[in-house]
Amino acid sequence: MIEASVGAVPGLVPAFVITTLLLAVPVGLITKSRGHSAVLPLLFTTALAGVLTVTLMPGFRSAEASGTCDRGLPGTAFLASESAQLNVLLFVPLCFLAVLLFRRPVLVLAGTVLLTSGIELAQGHLPLGRACSYDDVKANALGGIIGLALGCLCRYVFPRNGRRRSPFTRRDTLWGLGAVVASTCAVATAFPATLTIEDYEATTYRSKAAFGNTDEMRQWFAGTVTKLLGAQANGSTAIHKPENSRQQWLLRADTDRGSVVATWPDRKLMELSTVSHQRAAGAPSPSRPLPDAELRKSAERFARTWFPTETADADARFDHPRNDPDTRLLSYRHYDHGVMTPMRIDIVVSTAGRVTGLTTKALPGTRRTHEPTAAPVPPQPT
Repeated sequence: MIEASVGAVPGLVPAFVITTLLLAVPVGLITKSRGHSAVLPLLFTTALAGVLTVTLMPGFRSAEASGTCDRGLPGTAFLASESAQLNVLLFVPLCFLAVLLFRRPVLVLAGTVLLTSGIELAQGHLPLGRACSYDDVKANALGGIIGLALGCLCRYVFPRNGRRRSPFTRRDTLWGLGAVVASTCAVATAFPATLTIEDYEATTYRSKAAFGNTDEMRQWFAGTVTKLLGAQANGSTAIHKPENSRQQWLLRADTDRGSVVATWPDRKLMELSTVSHQRAAGAPSPSRPLPDAELRKSAERFARTWFPTETADADARFDHPRNDPDTRLLSYRHYDHGVMTPMRIDIVVSTAGRVTGLTTKALPGTRRTHEPTAAPVPPQPT
């Protein structure tokens, strides 16, 4: 709600000034004619003008959401949004001044419910370029409660006649509670009766909870690449989402030290290929290779780190590849009633004890990595 207004600052300030003058002039004249101080009424009028200007000034969003209202996020999850935090602050001074001016805190609470709900209904029905949201109602109501509490505390600590009394009178409590119940019922009926309730923010929230945001994704993958290839690896990272997968992203890093492929959000390592272990043509092989038992332990440690579940009940086989005498191959397979399943994990370890290659196939919860992809994220430095 506030975000669009902040983006419209050049028009917001003149609108605020005009609205303040339209409200303050008659309020000042009426207060003066009655012989009362105009300071508090004018401050309240200014706060009210600010709320109306910020919330009802036309924004630049498209009006495709007209006639709808977003259900918002569950519980207090909306407070993580900067926009919601600004909405909370927006109503604090208004309700604080209202309690000091009218000295009816419970009625002020009922008025806050009606005001914030009326604003959201207007945003949902009128082509203002604004989006109606239950989260805004909750944020504004929370700000109103905070302002109300501060106003009650101020009245109790600094009483007018020097005698401290409860800010809640019997008449205000009875009438106020009735007004709160009536306004809440009216609001609960008006929203679903006049607007189509959608689930935009909750869907986005669940999607982020499932996939994580792009920054978190990149941070995890950058750490994985560093762990596997070293901090000196230089290259680029590409992120794709396979067309036939709604729940996974494919991450690939190509560097001068090799390549890494993984999936998100399950954080599965799919492929690894290094180039640093390859010796130049004609160069002699290592004079003292590690014993096979040590090489197998190194490969098994790697498997337990990256594939603890997949290798727990799999059959392992340790081989000497004929085409590369400087490496060993640890392979994992699954058998179902004596029949080998498609799942396989092949780990290549050099005779120096370093894991230099990995290929996987049909891991639980993942798809083959080389699938058609759509809308790739631009490559980023690794």
